[in-house]
Amino acid sequence: MTNEISDSAEDKLLWEKFLTGDDKAYAHFYKTYVKELFSYGMRFTPDRELVKDCIQDVFVKIYSNRANLGRTDCIKLYLFISLKNTLLNVFQKDKNSSRADTEEPVFSTEYVFEDKLVATDEENERKEKMRRILDSLTPRQREVIYYRYVEDIELRDICRLMEMNYQSVQNLIQRAIKKIKTTFSEKDNTVMSIKRRTNCS
Repeated sequence: MTNEISDSAEDKLLWEKFLTGDDKAYAHFYKTYVKELFSYGMRFTPDRELVKDCIQDVFVKIYSNRANLGRTDCIKLYLFISLKNTLLNVFQKDKNSSRADTEEPVFSTEYVFEDKLVATDEENERKEKMRRILDSLTPRQREVIYYRYVEDIELRDICRLMEMNYQSVQNLIQRAIKKIKTTFSEKDNTVMSIKRRTNCS
């Protein structure tokens, strides 16, 4: 999947238009990112209605507070961070949640690949291999590997998503890669792909 979060002059201009009161700009990035936000939110909880409610909260707060918002050149990253923080707040407040005593939403492979209901056999095979790989990791390792090698997110943006410094993110990736190598055959195409891209990082 090639879906890299990166600096974008177009995003910067769109956000600036929104900040100055352009509702069309707001409607445009809502339409552009709402489905990706839902897919992202489902990586942390199976509660579809909760994810929808949190996405709605994110967009309402952005619209209501736009006079006080800072600038951004990556709307998708801004929205991802906002949604993750919103989910975290809900989990912390919900005393009946199984995750109420955790510091952050737990990234789970159980919900990762539900966003595509129709896929080719090759896509299904690739997703199943990636699922097995992710299942072998800790939640934090799982999350960082998903960001880096499934979503193609740059390290500096992963730092912001996970609230970690650059070196810590690199260390987390390296520990995850080491575990993958000891658990799976290096002849596996999916593992080889991760290994090649690690060497290029």
